[in-house]
Formats: sequence, C-alpha cells, structure tokens
Amino acid sequence: MTEKYVQVSFIVLQCKDDQAVTNVPLYVRVNELNASGMTATEEKLIGEISTVMMRRYEKQISEHFQNLKQVEK
Repeated sequence: MTEKYVQVSFIVLQCKDDQAVTNVPLYVRVNELNASGMTATEEKLIGEISTVMMRRYEKQISEHFQNLKQVEK
C-alpha cells in the first residue's frame, strides 16, 4: 500500500536580516484520498456548498444590476 501525503503549510526559512530564503512545505500522512486529494465526503460537501453559494451570488449580482439600471433612469 502506498502512503499518501497532503501539503498543509509552509515554513519560511529566513536569513539573519529577515529576508525569506525559501519555503519548506509541511505534509501530513492521510488515508483514502480520491484523485482531488479529498475524501469522498469532503468533496460532496464542497460541491453542495458551492452550488448554494453560486445561486446566492447570481441572485445578488442580478439584483445589483437591476438597481444600477433603475439609478440610470
């Protein structure tokens, strides 16, 4: 079985004058990830939340443009 790792952060190495030299990635070992690097449950939840938020933003943008048209008149 192949071990799987997910990058979770970076550590920035710095010189004495506080200039960043390089970023060193930090990884954690995980179990059962799909091709996108998430569990099936995480991927499903993100998809559902994205759908709800896109509908909300579409409505807000539509209302914003309607208000702009009314102001122009």
